[in-house]
Order: sequence, then C-alpha cells, then structure tokens
Amino acid sequence: MSGIFGFKIIGNNKDIDVEENIKRMKVWNEAYGTEKQQIYSEEDNAFGCCCEKLSSNAICGETVLLKNNKIAVIDVVLYNAEEIMEKCDVIEKMSDEELLFLYIDKYGFDALKTVNGDFAGAIYDKESEILTLFRDHMGIRPLFYYEKNGEIVFSTDIRGITALPWVDVSVNELWVYKTLCGYAIDGIENTEFANIFCVQNGGYISFKPEQSGLRKEKKTYWQVGQKKIRMHSEEEYIDKLRFLITDSIRRRLNATSDIVGAELSGGLDSGVIDILINRLGRKGIYFSWSPDPKEVPMAPNDERLIVEEICKQENISCHYRRLEENLSVDSTLAENMRRILGELDISQSEAFRYVFPPYINTLKICDTSEFVRKKGARVVFTGHGGDEGVSHRSNVYEMFYHKEYYHFFRYMWSTTYGKKGRVYVTLKDSYKKIRDLKERKNIPFRSPFGTPVLVNKEFGNRFMENEMPVSTFTFDPKIYVKGGGSRNRLDVVALLGAYCGVRYMVPFLDYRVIDFAVSIPRHMYLKRRRNRYIYREAFKDIMPKSLYSLCIKENNSWQNRKKNPNWYEEFVAKKHEVVQKLDRQYWSKYINFEEVDAWLLQGKSTEENMTEESNILMNLFYCAMLQNLVEKSRDIK
Repeated sequence: MSGIFGFKIIGNNKDIDVEENIKRMKVWNEAYGTEKQQIYSEEDNAFGCCCEKLSSNAICGETVLLKNNKIAVIDVVLYNAEEIMEKCDVIEKMSDEELLFLYIDKYGFDALKTVNGDFAGAIYDKESEILTLFRDHMGIRPLFYYEKNGEIVFSTDIRGITALPWVDVSVNELWVYKTLCGYAIDGIENTEFANIFCVQNGGYISFKPEQSGLRKEKKTYWQVGQKKIRMHSEEEYIDKLRFLITDSIRRRLNATSDIVGAELSGGLDSGVIDILINRLGRKGIYFSWSPDPKEVPMAPNDERLIVEEICKQENISCHYRRLEENLSVDSTLAENMRRILGELDISQSEAFRYVFPPYINTLKICDTSEFVRKKGARVVFTGHGGDEGVSHRSNVYEMFYHKEYYHFFRYMWSTTYGKKGRVYVTLKDSYKKIRDLKERKNIPFRSPFGTPVLVNKEFGNRFMENEMPVSTFTFDPKIYVKGGGSRNRLDVVALLGAYCGVRYMVPFLDYRVIDFAVSIPRHMYLKRRRNRYIYREAFKDIMPKSLYSLCIKENNSWQNRKKNPNWYEEFVAKKHEVVQKLDRQYWSKYINFEEVDAWLLQGKSTEENMTEESNILMNLFYCAMLQNLVEKSRDIK
C-alpha cells in the first residue's frame, strides 16, 4: 500500500522550488503508506515513496532505491517472489521493491511480463537521463503522470499532481462531453484533465530529453487474450479455471499476514472468493454493503438470504452496513483529510469535503474498508473483474460474433423445444439475435444517465456521435478488458482503500486468470441453457444451492428500507450546493446554464421525472468535483 511520487524538470524551467513541491506531493500520498517514508531530491528532480507492508514477515528496506546510477521508487506486492529471486540468483530475502528493481535492472522492462504482482514504479537513469514509468498487467495499482513543456510529474494519487500550482489543470473537453451526454468515459490512459494521464497497464513509458525537445516512447510488455486457448474437453477447461482462481487467492493470502477482510455481496464472484478464503484456512472479516437485517427486514429474493446460507455452510459470520454510518467525524478517512486540510466543513457534501476526483462514484467502499481495518485487517478481497471476464455473464450473440456458429445455432435450437414449426422459429429467433449483434457492434453506447440537454450547443457541435465508443461488454470481453473496462473500480478502491487504511486484493485480475478466461471458447460461458456456465461448474461442489442457481443478483434488501420523508428537501439543497459551486465563467463554455437555471426553479417533480432530475444533478456534480479537486488539492495547510 505504497504511494510513489516525483518529478523531473527538463529544459529551462529551473525556478521551481524542488523541496516545496515534493512536500506538496508527499502530503497527498502519505495515506498510502506509513511504515517508512523517504524523499530524494536534486536540482531538477525529486522522488518520494510512502511505503507500508502488508505482512509482519515482509522486509522493509529502502523506499527510494539507488543502484548503478539509477533512482527508483516502486509500489509493489509480489505474488511470485520466489520465482523472481531464482531468476536473479538471489539467496537472501529482500524487500519486494528491491527485488523488482534488481529484476528490471537485470532483464529490462519487457521482463515484467512474467512478474505476478500488483505494482507501479518509476526509474530514472541519471546517465542516459531517461525516466521510465511502468505498471502491472491489469492496472491494479494506479500511476498518474503529467507531461508538458519538459515538465514530468508522476503520482499514485492524482491529487499529488493537481496540488502543484504550476501544473496545467485544463479540463479534458472530451471528458466533459462524454460525461454530460452519457457516453463511456473510461479508457486506458485519459483522465478528466487534458495534460494528466494514466500509465498504460501492461506497459511502460519513457521520457528522454533531446535537442528538439522531449522524446516520449510507449511500449507494451503484455496484452490480455493474445492467443486463443483450446483444450480437449470441457473438464479440462473447468479444472484449469478452478486451479487458476484458487491459486490466485492462495498467493494473495500468502502475501499478507493475519486476518483478512472480504466483500460478501450475495453474488457469484464474492461468494466463491470468500468460501475459498475460509477453506484455505485464513480467518476473515466478511462485510456486506446490504443493510443490517436488524434495521431493514428481509425482502423477497433478498440477497442477504444467500449471504446467510454461505455463512451457515462455512460456519462464518457476515457484518452488514449500518444505515446511519458516519464517515464525517470518527473515521480514518476524516482523520487523513484533517491532517491535510485542517478542520473539515461537515456541511459540505462528502465528495467536496474529502476532495474526491470525479471518478469516485461511491462511498460504500469506505464502509467496508473502515470496518475491516478496525477489526485488524489490512487487506480486502474483492470480486471485481468477475463480470468483466472471469465469471462472465455471456449472451448468445457472443458466440456468433466469435464465429462459433455451430454452438450458436445449437443453443438457439435448444430454446425452441416444443414449439410448433421449430425450424422456422429457430431461424427467425437467430436472425433477430444476429441483427441485435450488428446494432450493438456499430451503435455508440449511451447510458441512461446522460443529460445532453446540459451541453452548450456550440461546444457539443464539435463532437460526432459516430465517434463515441461502442460498449463491447456484452459481446467481446477481451476488447472490453483491453480497453480499460476494469479501470474505474480499480482507481476507486485504490484511493478510498488507502485513505481508509487498507489495500484491495483483486484475485480475478491476476493476469493468468483473466487471460485464460477471455481466451477460451465463448460457448463455455453459455451452455445447457445456463449462463456463466464454466464458472458455476468449476465451483459447483462448494457453492450453496441458492448461489449456484442464482441468475441475476439484485439488491432487493433495499426495497424494505423506510423512505426518508425529507428526501426532496435534501435533494433541492444538494441541487443548490452543486450549482453554487460551479464557476459559471469557466463552465459556460461547456454547460448550458439556461437549462441549469430552469432546472433549479423547477417545482417538485413526480416520481417518474426524478430519474432525469437525478441524472442532471449527478452530471453537474462531476463537473463540480473536478473544480473542487483543483481548488482544494492546492489549498494545503
């Protein structure tokens, strides 16, 4: 759970106060590691690391590493450290940071392909003056960077970059358009800022000064799903998937000591992970985002019924979310933010109070993190990555898209059993599915949360709808994952987890697991009229019957929650808070404030119209979060 940060100034901009700026970056990265902190600085560069170990047996070495005229800061947890040690001819144990630095120094950045771990890092070669930033296969660990006019800044926490007063924080205009219109905004590298980016997962980027300026070179050492995997039998696929998932969880358990935390939602992904944690002999603190049954009675098809069945089967207990949980006063999150900003204004929305980037879209993660940390856990296991590829919820047209025509028509034939004119009906239904696929492949995906009415017309005319992204989630998981489909949740848990004192473990995104899952035949996920087939069969013997037969998990428990009689007054107050926060002079280029003002004056909406009202509030809120991020990240006490 380390935070790394630093900058390198190339060119004539030598009037930057190195010591002051690296301290500003350290402030925002301290929450990521309190075990050992170190800063190294020279006339035109500085590097820092705030390091924390997840195991009492882990070695804590130097956090800023110096070797062969190279400087490195690395955030890493290795899951195959013994293999790396053998390749490096190392006998005595060393810290994961030192081992990975030694490995890269010996074999180069392309050798990261065989490193199993969550990592991000920066290495500066003083002799060649090349600064290289790198990141793990799936982007579990964040690493943002800024590059403009010979100034290069990098940080685990994006606020470590926006905190520097000389950084150009101009908004990414494409992000504004996509946000307001409801198009997909995640990707591999882009952020909400025009000049701040993510280091590509599974790759590295190098910066080298030249007479003509700065040469930037990007390289990829690994990509998901590059080779189709074909086996001889269904049993081979099932056994391999089970082995890889179990081994991934085992390796992550071995990387941390003592008790671990885990999400338990009542779904297939978290359910299997938590059962395996228990059966691998590790004591766990299990937490559900669902409300406490003592506060909200059970509802029909309540997800908590499955949670309770898992707990009964495994002889474990699950803790539930309290309705009145308060993160504003007595929490690790609040404590960390008070350290940075001083006294917090609890009258503000939590996103403004805690200076969250716009990609932070839920605080439920804080409930999990805060609870398990107080119970003594330093990591939280999450099922993220399941839907994206591993336990994949497939569709029949996915088989046609991948040219598995036999299995496509065989499945369609199975759906028409007993119908009159079965051949005709099968062909007719097949045609509809193929037509649906054609539309999904070519029509840009717009979510139901879009509010294009808010877009300034002149600004909106600069973008073409046919250039907006298509959602590949339902028919090509490989492209979806490769395009950054996992990124948002990973960025969210990295920041919120750190500020609540834990690190998130994502066993489904072990590169071996996700690569296998997206590379096997698609019909393995939709077979015998059962979705997520191979995943269910791989763990059928350990799943409770209710979990194995689960079709779609829904949070039905919230149906029985008592309605807040003051909900509309609170909604109106939030509307005014957000609109007052927005700098109209700045945002009027992008936002139609005539529509905003009309929305503000709108009378009480019917329940049917509240969806549109809520979407307007949400999208304006994202813009206000961006503005707040810049203002407060620089206002350090």
